[in-house]
Amino acid sequence: MTTSLASLDQACSKSSISTSCSISTIQDVGKEKSQNQSFKDLTFLKKISKAKFPVYLVSSSSTEKQYAMKVFPFSHGKPSARYENECRFSAISHPNVVSMISHNEEEEATLQEKTIKISYILMEYAPHGDFFDFVMGSEREWSDKLVRTYFHQLIEGVQHLHSLGIAHLDLKLENLLVGEDHSLKIADFDLAHFLKDARVKTKGTKHYRSPELLEQRCDDPQAADVYSAGIILFVMKCGGVLPHLEDQLYKGIHLCDLLHNKPDEFWEKHCKIQKRDSAFFNKDFQSLFISMTRPDPIERATITDIKNSQWYQGPTYSKEELSSFVRHSSSI
Repeated sequence: MTTSLASLDQACSKSSISTSCSISTIQDVGKEKSQNQSFKDLTFLKKISKAKFPVYLVSSSSTEKQYAMKVFPFSHGKPSARYENECRFSAISHPNVVSMISHNEEEEATLQEKTIKISYILMEYAPHGDFFDFVMGSEREWSDKLVRTYFHQLIEGVQHLHSLGIAHLDLKLENLLVGEDHSLKIADFDLAHFLKDARVKTKGTKHYRSPELLEQRCDDPQAADVYSAGIILFVMKCGGVLPHLEDQLYKGIHLCDLLHNKPDEFWEKHCKIQKRDSAFFNKDFQSLFISMTRPDPIERATITDIKNSQWYQGPTYSKEELSSFVRHSSSI
């Protein structure tokens, strides 16, 4: 495959760029067998992510489907360590995890008239973007029923990862995608971790990461995922408002310290900051959130604890109801 990455954005706005390639196969866990797939005449349509490793929307004439292609430049003459790490998780199969269709360790591309080597991963395309835009772009607050429905999907996906001995370690709104049926899809495994790995190599993302990740003393990576999932729960309920700013004061208030040491005052301050009635954060929600964000990972809620909590067991939308509601509701 040879294409110009430098001019790709401009070209995609005018016309598609065709290229052909044969992409390596991966094991399909669900079918427990290797399945050969050859993608020919891949067409680059547009850039869909401006992250460190860009993601492009591509189409395949052979399958008549669209995919997301994540591109990794070579580093010091060899494939990026982030690419190599993410490929280790390519066989994961779950409705709430983005499927990695295939990957290629070494391919040539043209950048500023120079031929360079890249690696890429071909993934399931989530046409409705990520949860950062989904939450921040909502015209109205989400109901507890909608928040709970998506939180259920997040926990189901995380629980599946944990059952495979995997910790994501970078759960945040930007790494959650909205699938074709408007379901939640966990994505971006370039920082993910197998429990058998020697050590945790990431600090996670600021404001979402657990204290032990920040301090590089993480002995239970899956407990760190629970902390991040708690932050996501709060942000979805509050329409994009973070519970704290980690190492910063908000109008002289150390919200992180209050969360971990004075929870009653934490809720009082947030009601004032967000101009909400005290009933907005009901006791069941407070209890669940506090249990997931305890600073000591040993005391933090487990997935089982989360599922047994009163707030978690409230009403949710079915898969069909969710898709129909999001499609037709003016509140989203």
